[in-house]
Amino acid sequence: MALLAACATPPVPQVDVSADKLPDIAYLKVQDLRAEYRQAFCQRLPANARCDDVLLHFPGERGQVWSSEVATSPVQQKEAIAALTKRFRIALAPGFLTGCTGSVSMPLTDTLDALLAQGFDAKLLKIEGRGSTEQNGDLIAQQLSEAPNDPRTWIVLGYSKGLPDTLDALVRHPVLSRNVAAILSYAGALGGSLVADDLGSWKEKLVEALPMPGCAAGDGASIRELHRDVRRAWWDANRSRVHVPIFSLVGTPRPERVSPGLRKYYEQIAPVSAFNDGQLLATDAIVPGSRFLGYVNADHWGIAIPMSSQAPLLSKMYIDDVPRGDLVIAALLVIGNHTPSRND
Repeated sequence: MALLAACATPPVPQVDVSADKLPDIAYLKVQDLRAEYRQAFCQRLPANARCDDVLLHFPGERGQVWSSEVATSPVQQKEAIAALTKRFRIALAPGFLTGCTGSVSMPLTDTLDALLAQGFDAKLLKIEGRGSTEQNGDLIAQQLSEAPNDPRTWIVLGYSKGLPDTLDALVRHPVLSRNVAAILSYAGALGGSLVADDLGSWKEKLVEALPMPGCAAGDGASIRELHRDVRRAWWDANRSRVHVPIFSLVGTPRPERVSPGLRKYYEQIAPVSAFNDGQLLATDAIVPGSRFLGYVNADHWGIAIPMSSQAPLLSKMYIDDVPRGDLVIAALLVIGNHTPSRND
């Protein structure tokens, strides 16, 4: 949806986040792992970096609760990552419009590079950028099922619509759960998007039918399935059929960290809650009952897409200086502590 943003650079949103109500995660019944994730993530940053500038600290997060299971020193993290590579394979499920503009705005490419550099067996799953959740669920199931036999189980990262696509794959292909150890909801559109709700039928038809070099035209399902009532109804009907633990990491950028190309949508959603990433409300991106990792100071693009390197001529439209690889690797370190291996 954000591709419809105007090319002119809009001003920084005048949104008073301090006056807004912090998302109430208590009713979502999550397991709060923010302190443990902060411990794993902050250790990966350069010594001169302020961790709180990337991983936001809000009231309600437990204090410095240090877990002996989380590797802290560079040597410990290297050993822990090496151990993870022997336990898990990583699959990355991208989101809506992936591939529709070729290599431009391709999510998770630098994250994949970071994982491969650390020795992970990782792959970027192929989906249809304007495909339905069911269509992409079948594609995800096919790719995971056809992967070479391996004693290691999968951790699947679902970004944006890639999360509903992944959940659909697990629900309609339940045998997959035997080989999937965990899901990382990474700015995942579990609860849909207010932007999709407000897009309007003519814009939906335009986005679905607009000729794009990298993907076929859609039939309207891909946007319709991002409507909040559709996603909530699906979750209510199917949550009991998801037998894989889910970990949630969401974007809640400060106003000055919202990409110019997303500011229109950030302000559009802000009257409901300033805690949004320019596409999703934070509470729509946190999976109920999941293990909650934290709030990232990045918008829906910056958390996953190296836009400024993929489209440098348009770099003024993006704020994407985000340590995406470190965010995901730290998440894997925590997931590894809470997820048994196949033989455990």
